[in-house]
Amino acid sequence: MIVQTIHEILNPFDVYEKKHGYGVALFMIAGSIHSNPQFIVKFYKTGILRTVDQNDLVVYGNPTAGEKLNPEGIQVRKQDVECL
Repeated sequence: MIVQTIHEILNPFDVYEKKHGYGVALFMIAGSIHSNPQFIVKFYKTGILRTVDQNDLVVYGNPTAGEKLNPEGIQVRKQDVECL
């Protein structure tokens, strides 16, 4: 039997995923000790919801907390920048 827990993220945060672009993480699915957490993300450009593995997401920093907004070394597709 597989037991998973879905957590609603009370403060949704912006993310970037290479295949689908920019979105907002709304829920986290906590699997087991054998699987990575996954997130249910709503993508801004299309409005679709997708379940995305944590390894496929980039989370942006909070400048008010002294973090850089854009992580270093991340390549963003040109069409994703144009949709903002």
